[in-house]
Formats: sequence, structure tokens, C-alpha cells
Amino acid sequence: MTFEDYEKTVPSFVPKGSIHWIMGNVHVGTSDAEVEADIRRRLAKNKNVPEDQIVECVKYALACHKENRELYRAVMSGRF
Repeated sequence: MTFEDYEKTVPSFVPKGSIHWIMGNVHVGTSDAEVEADIRRRLAKNKNVPEDQIVECVKYALACHKENRELYRAVMSGRF
């Protein structure tokens, strides 16, 4: 499944624009664990976010991060 296909299935409560912007400012070398910790930290500020929604937000953030890594590799290898 491509990122574009996955993005169509993301639940409506996931703030896709905000997460996409955050991930656009994260270095491609940042580990997935660091990305997850950052998203969880940001969402912890709102105590009313249920765990299942946090999981979906983390999943989306990791998908964005993966997409950014793939774009970086394509550009650096000359395939872009």
C-alpha cells in the first residue's frame, strides 16, 4: 500500500495536517522510537485523548516519516 492509499484510510480524528507538518520538520535520520515518543509527548498534553487515538496518530506519523525517508533516498540517489 502506498502512502497515498494509506492516507485515505486514516480516521478523521487524526490531525493529518499537523502531523504531516511536524514530520516535515523531523530529520530523516530520526529513529521511529523518537518519532513515536515525540507524538506521544505532544498528545499527552491533552489528557482526554484515548490510547486508541494516540496509536492511530503515531501510526500516521510513522507513515509520514517513512515517506520522507523514501523521498530523501530518491533525491540523494538521483532517482527523483
